[in-house]
Amino acid sequence: MPHIATRAPNERGAETRSALIQSGKRLFARRGFDGTSVRDITRAAGTNLGAITYHFGSKRGLYQAVLETGLNPLVEHVGAAVSAVGSTLDRLDAVVDVFFDHLAANPEIPRLLLQEVAAGKKPPAEVVAILRRNAGHIAGMLTEGQRDGTVRPGLPLLFAVSIASQPIYLTVMAPMLREVGGVDLRDPATRRVVADHVKAFVRAGLESREESR
Repeated sequence: MPHIATRAPNERGAETRSALIQSGKRLFARRGFDGTSVRDITRAAGTNLGAITYHFGSKRGLYQAVLETGLNPLVEHVGAAVSAVGSTLDRLDAVVDVFFDHLAANPEIPRLLLQEVAAGKKPPAEVVAILRRNAGHIAGMLTEGQRDGTVRPGLPLLFAVSIASQPIYLTVMAPMLREVGGVDLRDPATRRVVADHVKAFVRAGLESREESR
């Protein structure tokens, strides 16, 4: 008899888990956590109703996995940009690029985060820890810039949140930008123009006055 190749259980399980995360990401972003049912997600993923409980424990567990999967690579890339060689302001430019590039590939993530905040819900502790790490990377770099005189005085954490909020907000508002101003963030060239605008805005807001003279 000819040999029929079969997938190992671990491989099938990984594929099912990935399908649930991708379906959950799309549906949670479109309908919100409460507006998305387990049946909706498993139908979209092509799995049985018990798959979410088996792989994630609950719908909330899947939601947390969706956020972690979307946010962990962003934190890693921001950390790499912060640790690179260069001035604080040059590395800030790289951080802005990281945000725009990652959010272009994962436009659902900002909507997922802001939905929870707008609904007055507390995000999972694991997600809060990821966001703190990300803010810590940026704030630490800004503190270095304040010490060497290239960044103006102020609260580094608030600066970090202000920097991150611009690409996040513009990603959420992308459909409105297209309709109102014809600015299409889906186009790479346009996205670069928008990213350069944000970088100039950030530099103008953070650069020390003595450094800019």
